[in-house]
Amino acid sequence: MTASGRMAQRGTLAADTRYFPMGTVMFIPGYGWGKVEDRGGAIKGNKLDLFFDSHEEALEWGRQQVEVRVWR
Repeated sequence: MTASGRMAQRGTLAADTRYFPMGTVMFIPGYGWGKVEDRGGAIKGNKLDLFFDSHEEALEWGRQQVEVRVWR
């Protein structure tokens, strides 16, 4: 369950809401479209946490620095 009250699914993003408010829609190269629906205590500043369907998929993605396109 996310802070927005929805179940996390592919496309759910967690962010520092001082930088990306709830509901911000963005395109992440290599991942696709996502929407900020959660905030995480460890996510500070200009960073995102992406939801993946499996732990293995998340490990495969790893940590990346990419330029996102914010739609809002």
